[in-house]
Amino acid sequence: MDSAAEARELVVTATFSAPSPVAELAFLPNREAPWTGLLAASLTTGGFDVFNIDGQPVISASGPRLGALVGVSDFPLRGEAIPLLFGLDDDGALRAFAVLRQAGDVIELPLEGVDGPAAGLCFFDEGIGFFDLALLSDSAAARIVRISDTGSAGLTVSEQFGVDLPFPARACASAGDDLLISSPSAGLARVTPQGEVEARRNGVAGIDVAFTELLGRPTALTVSNQSGRITAHDAGSLGVITDLETIAGINTTPFDTPVALALTGANYGGMAYSAGVFAVYDRADESVKLVAREVVARAVVAPTG
Repeated sequence: MDSAAEARELVVTATFSAPSPVAELAFLPNREAPWTGLLAASLTTGGFDVFNIDGQPVISASGPRLGALVGVSDFPLRGEAIPLLFGLDDDGALRAFAVLRQAGDVIELPLEGVDGPAAGLCFFDEGIGFFDLALLSDSAAARIVRISDTGSAGLTVSEQFGVDLPFPARACASAGDDLLISSPSAGLARVTPQGEVEARRNGVAGIDVAFTELLGRPTALTVSNQSGRITAHDAGSLGVITDLETIAGINTTPFDTPVALALTGANYGGMAYSAGVFAVYDRADESVKLVAREVVARAVVAPTG
């Protein structure tokens, strides 16, 4: 399908106001109690606001201004499952934080083994007792680093391998073993761990990229802060499946100027969010807008005839 074709409509499920301007969003689901999952926001002025899925503030904490926020749920830290946040500060340094819901605070954790600044960040893989992040450089390259708790004073960061990229990327997402990368000027690409370009699409001006499977179809989602539209791409070829134009629902408003996005396939409780949630911060009205992942899935795989 050509991206110039008529967009399919997508009803926004929920909207809530954000007390402070948001830079990035990250989900922190809770497998044991899905309805208590959190949505964390790093703020343009520094620090964090953390919300429950109903949009109620749970934590407001000080901290640095972070970009490219990544959330990791229930990480085994010193024998206790703790949700973590990772982000890049203004100098490109990787920073780590523990979200302490009962204490109502977000505290910084020391990192050991970090080498050099990064220009972008995303979750890549996970295993028992560790997870991997992709760090994008200012040049056309990425580093895959492993985060683990080895009992030292801080979390251990160890580089696993490097990946050559077809262009300097600013956002990424894992797609199986591959890496989806995007840049506002260079477009969108899918790259193997060996640096082979599986697919590339120029002219994609999305602010970020997310990967998911929608009713079994691997899909890459981008959002434009110029049109306010979501574009669904086939995650293999990166061809456009459809554009999605959000419309108002009951007590909700459509996307106008989205500047941050997050996506989870985790259960967030109830009928609406049992299959996951898509979240966007809209600078136009300073609000966070949620769309049930199931709603996105039905729109993307809807019959075209």
